[in-house]
Amino acid sequence: MKFKKRHLCELPHCYAVTDIEIDGKKKYVFATDDDGPCYCIDSETSEIETVWEGPGGTMSLIPLPGKNGAFLASQRFFPGFNAPDCEIVLLRYEDGKWTNEPWLKMPYVHRFDILERGGAYYLLCCTLAESKKDEQDWSKPGGLFVAELSPDFSAPAPTQLRMIANGMTRNHGYCRLEHADYTYALTACDEGVFEVVPPESRDGEWSVRRILDKMVSDIAVCDIDGDGLLELATIEPFHGSDFVVYHKTENGYEEIYRYPDKMAFVHVVWGGLLRGVPVFLGGCRAINKEMFVLSVNNGELTAEIIESGMGPSNVKVISAEDRDLLLTANREAGECAVFEVTD
Repeated sequence: MKFKKRHLCELPHCYAVTDIEIDGKKKYVFATDDDGPCYCIDSETSEIETVWEGPGGTMSLIPLPGKNGAFLASQRFFPGFNAPDCEIVLLRYEDGKWTNEPWLKMPYVHRFDILERGGAYYLLCCTLAESKKDEQDWSKPGGLFVAELSPDFSAPAPTQLRMIANGMTRNHGYCRLEHADYTYALTACDEGVFEVVPPESRDGEWSVRRILDKMVSDIAVCDIDGDGLLELATIEPFHGSDFVVYHKTENGYEEIYRYPDKMAFVHVVWGGLLRGVPVFLGGCRAINKEMFVLSVNNGELTAEIIESGMGPSNVKVISAEDRDLLLTANREAGECAVFEVTD
């Protein structure tokens, strides 16, 4: 695969990234985890619109299905890990401009998503902690909270969320997965990796099941060896220095790969297809600040450096017929970028 980079713009402490579609046109959305703006960038013209000037502190950007570019975003996740004032806001593009509406007060929410099963949509919120005295206080673990949303997302935000799991220290990692007829998630924390599945019916119970008993910061999955089973790629421990791949066996998940070079503050982990090839992407925010792609070559997992010195925080992959696009939030370089990936 070939990676051709295009610099989009500068954004100090660029952290969150996603893509949306407005009136049939693809847009890239980037936001900072610091006090600052969110940008919407046209994929063809590179024209930049400011979605908001502040407050920033954005960990997650979640498009609303079928709502012409509308999305939910977290704000005020600062200072550091101490975020009692964190909230989720609703962004809409109407009459040529963006509107920003308060939607849901949710202290310490680090990741959230919208999952679907049986025609019902559910909000899943993952909190990093319950409360904190200061940034280094982890004495009160976070948890998972859910609420059903209206099918067309026209109703106000839920007034009550139900806790489905607690005792999750540094509840930081999240990965969305698709089953044949529903979406579900993996979450990661000091207590391990948990599979989170919506109920079969609206009055049913959520399933929360631990599948890996390791301290994990972030998680992604991919059938990288083509055997029909999903491998796990993890960052260990919290904001740690290890990028590890696990293969499922009769005895559980067993380690089959560990990135050999020295890293620190590993933060990017993504799994899926690039140009039809199953890969994991990884990246770190310290030492060499590299981003790499991991794939099977001659029966062995090998890594190739995509770039160094930029310190990526998160990525988003968009698949297309003649090329794939790799959106990259290069936090330590303060850069929004996109790679064209070709054969």
